[in-house]
Amino acid sequence: MGKISKEEYALVKKQKEELLKLILEKTGGSRKELHRMVEDEFIIANLDTVTPVERKHFDRLVFGL
Repeated sequence: MGKISKEEYALVKKQKEELLKLILEKTGGSRKELHRMVEDEFIIANLDTVTPVERKHFDRLVFGL
């Protein structure tokens, strides 16, 4: 795939934003909820980087045992 122009990149970015907005409207979601979901998935995917000692600090969270 070749390089795309700045104009093409701007159009792709604009359409991506419009599509996200449309899907959020149709599903009744919000950006805040989406960000929260992404944060949760990121934490789950990277939980193995946290030591057992560090996990003790987060005693209000439930970790899969």
